[in-house]
Amino acid sequence: MESLLQWAIINGATASEDAPPRDSTHPKPEPLDPAIIDVILGKPASVQMTECLDAVEHKDTPLEAREIALDDLEMLVENIDNAMNLEPLGMWPRLIKLFDSSDPSIRVGALWVSGTAVQNNPKAQANFSSHNGLESALRVLKDDNDNNVRTKALYCVSSCVRGNVQGLTEFIGINGLPTLMLAIENGTSGLRQKAFFLLRSLIDDAVDTETEEKLRPGMYLPNAVAEMGFVDAVATALEDMADTDQGAGPAFEQAVEFLITLCTTENGKHAVEACKPLRSALSAAKKHFPGIETDALEKLL
Repeated sequence: MESLLQWAIINGATASEDAPPRDSTHPKPEPLDPAIIDVILGKPASVQMTECLDAVEHKDTPLEAREIALDDLEMLVENIDNAMNLEPLGMWPRLIKLFDSSDPSIRVGALWVSGTAVQNNPKAQANFSSHNGLESALRVLKDDNDNNVRTKALYCVSSCVRGNVQGLTEFIGINGLPTLMLAIENGTSGLRQKAFFLLRSLIDDAVDTETEEKLRPGMYLPNAVAEMGFVDAVATALEDMADTDQGAGPAFEQAVEFLITLCTTENGKHAVEACKPLRSALSAAKKHFPGIETDALEKLL
């Protein structure tokens, strides 16, 4: 009992009391190395993002390592907060500059990162456009000679304009629709599939009366699509895919869905009915891609 009382007195003593000194030879702990903290807790996302882009831009970084860095950055910007941090971190101009890289895989990666960052993210969409990102992506879609790059450029464009009236207005103002038609006319089946999907989605948004009017494109969009000759371009693309591309089934399916959606508008229905080559093109495509439902469209012809 006496030993316990002595222990309590010693350990309850204040700094001003005469408590027996502790062992002064015991070394003070060294501050923990920040690098070790990073290993244990992980670096902040902003630091990781910056390091990824630094690695991509560094001239001595091997190509494979640059590609991996862009993959890592794309995963980081899947988080909406990280995507919005691209602007305060000053990364948008650097990313968009990579659209012109001499390496196709770097162009693909930069467009992929950008498309993921702006998808369903109004602030990121606005920031991207403020740096002429949409215009740059459209230029790549139109002019690049690499099919994979063009396909990823369309992914980026689609992510920026879907659900984004301001972005769609800019898209139309910088000849986005003619560029999209060009993708249908001379693109691969993968590029065409994405183009048909984007057109269908935009028209769906335009005719969706349940969505607040200011949040959806007006009827000028489907009317413009009907009047610009998109239906004729689709008919030609269907014939081309039936003749040359056995793997074009998904693109064919998206083309059918696009035309059915276009027919929900008066001008669109008229354009489909007036396209004489469409019936034969549809018949040829059906022979090569059996199993795809076309009855709803054929009833409209």
